[in-house]
Amino acid sequence: MSKHNDIEFMNMQHTRLRQARIDAGIPQNKAWSQLDLSGIRDLRAYEWGAETPNDLTFQKMSELYGRSVSWLRE
Repeated sequence: MSKHNDIEFMNMQHTRLRQARIDAGIPQNKAWSQLDLSGIRDLRAYEWGAETPNDLTFQKMSELYGRSVSWLRE
């Protein structure tokens, strides 16, 4: 995964992944470890559209956030 700095994240539009996490009441600092990601920057990259999760990660997000994979992918 490529590395992005905080300014780059602020200039990106968030995806449904971020909204689903917020709606589920799960903070970023807990979600990344529950999803077995290597760090919070990986989660941020997914949430802001800089990177795309693989199928397994989408499935884990679906289960954790209580949303369908198809909804998260939109």
